[in-house]
Amino acid sequence: MFIAPERTDQALNKAYNYVATNLGSTYLILGICILVFLLYLALSKYGNLILGQKDEEPEYGMFGWSAMLFCCGIGASLVLWGSTEWVNYYLNPPFGVNPESPEAIPWATSYGIFHWGITGWAIYCLPAVAIGYSYHVRKFGSLKTSAGCHAILGDKTNGPIGRFIDLIYMIALLGVLGAGLGFSSPTVSATITEFFDVEESITITVSGLLVCIAMYSVSVYFGVEKGIQRLSKMCVYMAFFVLLYIFIFGPTKFLIQTSYESLVFMTKNFVTMSIGPPPFGQSEFSKSWTIFYWAWFFGLGPFMGIFVARISRGRTLRTMILGTLGYGTLGCALFFMIMGNNALYLEINGLMPVIDIWSNEGAAIMASRSITEMALGKWILPFVGIFCLVFMATTFDSGAYTLASSATKKMNPGENPEIWHRIFWAIFIGILPLVLLIGAADSSDPVQKLKPFQTIVLLISPPMLIVYIIMAVGLMKSIFEDTKTEDL
Repeated sequence: MFIAPERTDQALNKAYNYVATNLGSTYLILGICILVFLLYLALSKYGNLILGQKDEEPEYGMFGWSAMLFCCGIGASLVLWGSTEWVNYYLNPPFGVNPESPEAIPWATSYGIFHWGITGWAIYCLPAVAIGYSYHVRKFGSLKTSAGCHAILGDKTNGPIGRFIDLIYMIALLGVLGAGLGFSSPTVSATITEFFDVEESITITVSGLLVCIAMYSVSVYFGVEKGIQRLSKMCVYMAFFVLLYIFIFGPTKFLIQTSYESLVFMTKNFVTMSIGPPPFGQSEFSKSWTIFYWAWFFGLGPFMGIFVARISRGRTLRTMILGTLGYGTLGCALFFMIMGNNALYLEINGLMPVIDIWSNEGAAIMASRSITEMALGKWILPFVGIFCLVFMATTFDSGAYTLASSATKKMNPGENPEIWHRIFWAIFIGILPLVLLIGAADSSDPVQKLKPFQTIVLLISPPMLIVYIIMAVGLMKSIFEDTKTEDL
């Protein structure tokens, strides 16, 4: 990728376009089907089933549990995209809407909430339910992706097929987490460069990455209870502080009105946005955005499944499903409604050339500069930088934990992988983006070097479509077998 970057990019883009063209409609349809399936499961009598013993209490309180599942699935990239994603839709809106027009604004303010919303969290949630049921109820002795397929695969789960499923998941997760660290680091470095008024450099970016690696390595060492849970709670508190600051010192009335209108607009157009602009699954907008996001969620879903399954012992299926869909969707929506709409306000009222900054200096600089426009905004930037570091750490310590769990042959409910195992994966996750960023130090935009890895992860996701179907069928098979003589 460093020797022939242009040829590599062309080959990967061609491969992704082939997958998106031929499987794009499958991603869109399966996303809707998964959402409907989970809502049925949660609202039916089966929602009363407990992950564990019948009278078992939840292992973690509601706040700690919801903080961990949210921070596990979302990294510091939410700060970046929550502030800037609307620009893409405003300049290139779907459905034939004129760019930079009043008609483009509702699409721009709604599509980010939609893409990071309930369908994406449903794709995250299905593996969590399937793996959690197999692990806590049926006492499958390991916490792996293949565990969610045991009801269908049977003994083959421990054979080549099961190992292949786990291998695909681990490769995809390493790519997701490695690329995610690389993409999130510029958000942290931008807060530093804007606060100290210095030029952005690879040294600052790599330094932020090293701090994050050290932080989540320490967290994963202490395990779920003392490490990941405490860091997640800290992250949520800091997120509320940043969002509340922007809400109070920013254009409060505009934020309330635009957020309400965006939610109403998205609700009315949910099916249309799910299907995408015509032709169904073939439009460039769908390929570039909705299909892209769904493929990314499918690739990352088993990681979320393993971690959320681990922390959900004692909860009912209803609480697990509705909590994941609700808390995840609400948390992401707040970033788009507050940070994104604040940046939009600055642009459409001529207070800051937000789109010019986005085009010429980068999305990370735009996100930071949109905060400095407010009262005492510059002095909030260090806090935002720390918040992003903690956000990154909570995601990647969860990733290291699940990788260690997947590589552990047998692990009973409530147990943790060996400490050395967790530390190994924590360090290994950080090697990929660190080496790539250092190797691209001579590039004018070194972070662009990481984009091919993002595409590779998406190309790995198609096998997960089959795995998801097996998980759903296996889950219902297990539930029917276990409840046929019970009165729920």
